[in-house]
Amino acid sequence: MKLRIISSLLILVGVLFSFTFSGDNNSDMQMMNNIVIQFEGTNGNGNNLWLDNFSIGTRVGNDLAIYGFSIKDKNYLLPGVTSTNVTPVVTILNAGYNTSSATTVTMTDQASYNSTKSVSSIGAGQTLQVTFDPITFNLNTTKNLKIYLNWATDQNKNNDTLTQPTTYHTGVNRRVLFEAHTSATCGPCASQNPYLDAFIQERFDSVVAIKYHVWWPSPGDPMYDSNRAQQRVRTQYNSISAVPTLTVDGVHNQVSGYSTLSNLLTPYNNRRAIPSPISVSVTDTRLPGDTIKATINLQVVAPLSTYSNYKLKVAAIERKITYATPPGSNGETIFYDVFRRMYPSVDGMSINYTPGTYTFEVKYKRAPYWVDSMMYTAVFIQDEYTHEVINCAKARNYYADNIKLPPVTETDIIPQTIPLSNLPFNVNGGIQVETMESAVPPAEWTLINMDSNYTFWRYIYSAVNGPSFGGSKSIRINWYAYVENVGTVDILRSKVYDNVNLNDTIKFDWAYARRPGYDNDKLIVKVSTNGGATFPYIIFNRQGSNLATAPDNSSSFVPTTGQWGTFAISLNAALTGIKPISSEIPSKFELYQNYPNPFNPTTTIKFALAKPSKVSVIVYDLTGRIIDILINQQLEPGNYEYLLNAENYSSGIYFYRLNTDYFTDTKKMVVLK
Repeated sequence: MKLRIISSLLILVGVLFSFTFSGDNNSDMQMMNNIVIQFEGTNGNGNNLWLDNFSIGTRVGNDLAIYGFSIKDKNYLLPGVTSTNVTPVVTILNAGYNTSSATTVTMTDQASYNSTKSVSSIGAGQTLQVTFDPITFNLNTTKNLKIYLNWATDQNKNNDTLTQPTTYHTGVNRRVLFEAHTSATCGPCASQNPYLDAFIQERFDSVVAIKYHVWWPSPGDPMYDSNRAQQRVRTQYNSISAVPTLTVDGVHNQVSGYSTLSNLLTPYNNRRAIPSPISVSVTDTRLPGDTIKATINLQVVAPLSTYSNYKLKVAAIERKITYATPPGSNGETIFYDVFRRMYPSVDGMSINYTPGTYTFEVKYKRAPYWVDSMMYTAVFIQDEYTHEVINCAKARNYYADNIKLPPVTETDIIPQTIPLSNLPFNVNGGIQVETMESAVPPAEWTLINMDSNYTFWRYIYSAVNGPSFGGSKSIRINWYAYVENVGTVDILRSKVYDNVNLNDTIKFDWAYARRPGYDNDKLIVKVSTNGGATFPYIIFNRQGSNLATAPDNSSSFVPTTGQWGTFAISLNAALTGIKPISSEIPSKFELYQNYPNPFNPTTTIKFALAKPSKVSVIVYDLTGRIIDILINQQLEPGNYEYLLNAENYSSGIYFYRLNTDYFTDTKKMVVLK
């Protein structure tokens, strides 16, 4: 979007938003720091909204970027191990709009290691993983890794290089968290769960098991009904869409197949082989009044990664529940390691990152229907960025009874490494991209849920991806299933972006289908220029059918190709879309004819307010359908103008309507392309 800004406005905006002026080809660019974007979703229990491929900056033709790296800045070795060989993997993103030509990428420790690999051509918006030669790390010795692209025709060099001090520290042995998802109404669960229960019993000292009960395939599971909200949160946090499914340490999902030993043993062995930087234990004490006190000891034995967001989660578990008759439709009467409740909430508690020993105490009341002799506390530490569980513990060291299954040979199982999702590396300058492929929230982003439920969550099926950049995942806002949380607002807030040009573009993909009869789903996107302290600028405000990118759908909506929308606005337009044009208070309300008219693609809409009022300016097409909500906020008396960019409008006749508490008027405008 092209905007004309008078010199006095530039001076004013420069003072407010701290521009940096830097020379580039003998011209000055107005640069801004502390830009944060906030997505606010209001749940109307309509249908699912999908978000993907956020970017901020200017996309050029030729632009390869170092986007992901498989080695973290802080890593860990098992006790007694003094060195390790690691095979690094780097993810390269084509952030340009041209297919790149072949080139090379180099990785060096700037001392004894140097490896250069070929990079084949990459399609626009696509990624490519490059595997380097193994590199040796010695215990507690930092290597200053540097990775850089060698593409001569790259037009944006700001994202071509990654530098990362990388160290391996001594860690501790880990236990493995098995989070199983099941239901008393699920037929396959009844046949598969005994194999899982036997596996857990045989490794009772090294496995912490939690079984969440879900709300499908049909109602009737009393263990789900006893705590619906938290069961939903953990089920959706783990991206579960079928049962039985097992989540191992937050990074591996095994759908059914528990009767095949390798399906359980391989992820178990993989995770046991990875050291942890934190040792954790928990002890239960019974107090008067049916109260259980859980004393949790954490020992941070090595520095933690700066790319992590660790939370301590505390759960009350009932080891064995026995029913006289099946409570559901699948015939099961005995259930092990049943999840009851998390404390103080599913969000968990922050931990100290400094090496040392820390103690937490959590007290919770035993519910009347919980069998006291079967109750125990399970704890785990989880990275909210990647969902990886780095260690866990439980307060029970014996099982209730002996579960026996036919023996299965284990000698042919070979442990393999399960790669974690790469964290996107943060770069300044040029275009900065978050393709929503790694975790929810993305690294350095923030998830704020007013109802403490994770409505934003990762959808793990392939081919659910927006059109702007390649990938296979996107963020889903699960309004379709959230019947208990109607009206609540969930917030996804970006990291802080610096070195942003006023002419740079804020852009994202979204997809939504209206559920017939439900019109209250809403998405508002706001911009902050002070690092997230306030969000005064609204760039996107759509609801119900105006939010839709696909036809109405009475089922849970999953977008296909062609059912996505892409929103784009320059930072300049975001900050100057609406502005007062004089200090004089008008004597009456008035809506003026836009100028120019006809126009392509921008025009100015002016209006006058004689009193403070809630104000909306809405654009309609000839059929009366809402096309855009330009303004929807409280304004003081004054004269205002709004610079409308109709880049995404088709040629034709439109109407814009001013609504206030005291006055309403409508004018006609023509887009001519």
